[in-house]
Amino acid sequence: MPPTEPAGSGHRTRRLTGFVDLLGALHNLGWLGTARLRGGEFVAYPAGDGQPIPVRVIGQGSPVVLVHGLGCSHRQWMPVARRLSRRHRAYAWDGRGHGRCRPVEGVITLARLAHDLRDLIDHFDLGRAVLVGHSMGALTVMQYLHDHGTARVAAVVLVDQSPRIVTDEHWGLGLFGSCSAPMLHSLIAGARLNLAETVAAEIEAVAGERLKPYLRPEATLGRWLRRWLGRVEAAPLLDLAESLVAADFRHSLSRLDAPLMVVLGGRSSHYGGLPLGAWYRQAVPHAQVRVYPQAGHSPHYSEPWRFADDLVQFIADHA
Repeated sequence: MPPTEPAGSGHRTRRLTGFVDLLGALHNLGWLGTARLRGGEFVAYPAGDGQPIPVRVIGQGSPVVLVHGLGCSHRQWMPVARRLSRRHRAYAWDGRGHGRCRPVEGVITLARLAHDLRDLIDHFDLGRAVLVGHSMGALTVMQYLHDHGTARVAAVVLVDQSPRIVTDEHWGLGLFGSCSAPMLHSLIAGARLNLAETVAAEIEAVAGERLKPYLRPEATLGRWLRRWLGRVEAAPLLDLAESLVAADFRHSLSRLDAPLMVVLGGRSSHYGGLPLGAWYRQAVPHAQVRVYPQAGHSPHYSEPWRFADDLVQFIADHA
């Protein structure tokens, strides 16, 4: 664990509410519209199946690839990328079905995202890159390592993510410490059957008491929201969710031969209070594990300067 930052250290802390977080996720998934690309900000490369993948490229130096989580986009990485750009060239994509990466044809899976990551490394001819993934992005990096190895990887950074998101009688370090595969499959099945009601209920649950009356099915806003969500094509993202439930990288991580840093949020809504750091230390003895005590599930976003500085130091020491 890194030392507590002294007063005046210059590190900023960001805080998000659950409702704002959820609205941001719906926007990043394209369910509340997608912002138009502005010239010069992105480079789009073709994935192996022809899908254009937009990437924000910033800075000069050795390459660092930043992979966002489910319901996020390149935007969550930009405070870190700007600070990294003083010494490194940062690549932050919008993965399939997120941000500006649309329309998307066919099925999205974790394996498909790992192929896209390989195609990014090939397209930009990155000799040896540092791969940094948050949440689902960390699983994408793990899938890449499982499928393609570490020949073109200088180092790995995983942010607040378990190698297996579901729990059972032998594994208690999945989501919330109590989220089983049947529970998640049931949620996904419900979304396939009635996405509008499933998402509307989730929005209502985190909206707060003042907003809840306006979000109910009989309210004008609630009716509009359900009509809007009823037009969304969510099957590709639900396919992705199914692949996340099936993922298990415990064994492959135990054989990792690249430098590894794991950053966990002490107040993570996903893994806070679980001995996930201890598991990483045991499974990957050379891993460097850092816990940000005040951070939630996105320590790179809530404390971007601290995260960027830790990342730069880790790269200097190990990559």
